[in-house]
Amino acid sequence: MDQNSFQIKCQRKHFLKDKHYHLLIDDDRISISQSVNFQQSKYILDLIFQNLVFWKTDENQLIAFGIKYNQVLKWFHAEKTALEALYRELHTRVFFGNISAIYESKEILGAGASCKVYKVVNKITHYEFASKCIRKDYVFKRNDKERYNRLIQEIELMRLVEHNSIVKMVDLYEGEKSYYIIMELLKGETLHTFTKKTKLNIYQIKTVMNKCLKALCYLNLLNIIHRDLKLENLVLLEPNNVETVKIIDFGLAIPLSTPQLQICGTPGYIAPEMFIDKYPYTTKVDMFSLGSIFYKLLSRKSLFSGNNSDEILENNKRFKCNNHLKNCSHEILDLLKQMLQKDPNKRISPEQALLHPFFDDTIQGDLGVAEESPHEIVKTFPHIKPMQISNSNDNIKIQVIRGSQPSFDLSLGSNYFPSFDDINKKSRNGSDHIIE
Repeated sequence: MDQNSFQIKCQRKHFLKDKHYHLLIDDDRISISQSVNFQQSKYILDLIFQNLVFWKTDENQLIAFGIKYNQVLKWFHAEKTALEALYRELHTRVFFGNISAIYESKEILGAGASCKVYKVVNKITHYEFASKCIRKDYVFKRNDKERYNRLIQEIELMRLVEHNSIVKMVDLYEGEKSYYIIMELLKGETLHTFTKKTKLNIYQIKTVMNKCLKALCYLNLLNIIHRDLKLENLVLLEPNNVETVKIIDFGLAIPLSTPQLQICGTPGYIAPEMFIDKYPYTTKVDMFSLGSIFYKLLSRKSLFSGNNSDEILENNKRFKCNNHLKNCSHEILDLLKQMLQKDPNKRISPEQALLHPFFDDTIQGDLGVAEESPHEIVKTFPHIKPMQISNSNDNIKIQVIRGSQPSFDLSLGSNYFPSFDDINKKSRNGSDHIIE
């Protein structure tokens, strides 16, 4: 038995006499036995997403948990503290059933084609959360289970994440018609909405970039590619406070080791290498997306223009960038250029970006905005020598990619990638597009 295993005592209520059991969670399995050695466990439940755990409450307090045994729901009672500990042990590891036993829906926060987001209140703790409700008829519309697999992958990746600048997943529930992902409630607006009515000053922009870069450093260590960074996916935890910005929506996120890399994301934020067929892109695509966000925060205009999504996508694919900036400091322009490098091998890493002179306290000044003038950003920005960024073991972690690809050091450059310029003209097959 593992030292990290979890145990509680519980009992089944019977008309004549209650039966007492021991519950053990070990090796991703729940075992329930009348003997303390668990050699002959009567009830066994593998901790997989297909198996549900149910909860029973009385006066908004946990009194029992339930599991299905031979298609029949069996209830086990226990002390309140034991049940609360069991809840904490199982949350996000499996789907819970009967969400209405724990959460009460208050108001709708938003809606899309496949899901709705509600504000909910935990009946036991009285804390407020956000519930992302995904319809099952949408998830299982395709016979290939692609959408279900993507949902499970999103959950698996969010289980790994614990960072102040990334939204936290709290609970998982499954109902008859929907899946529910319970997340911390972000009470502020998206940066997309907030920046439409509020012009950020240079200090606020520094704050947003600093928070996002640190979050990308963290995702790099976990080998996770977000693939859909945009202003709409940056949300304020507290209203009007950019210091509380958080990254949301891991619906398109993948592990770096994913063998088949598809083009995806939002037109206007997609890295150039994602348009190249079979190009083994990495976490550097998120740096380009963040560079596009940086540009929009500075200029309040989009990096790629167009009258509709198709036109924006075409300009994005052709790398036909706008340049609305003027009179910006060399530090601002240099960091922007390094983040928007067309060649990912030359693009700055988040670890390096945090050491850029742009983040020095002495960098300040007004932000200049010019008339719209589409052209390549790397050619039209003032020609300045790239800022020197030194790698220090005290304040920068060298990222090493682990997985099916050969290991290499991104922050020091790599010869692993095929020449970017040589294959730049090789477009992806249209069937690979899952732009959402």
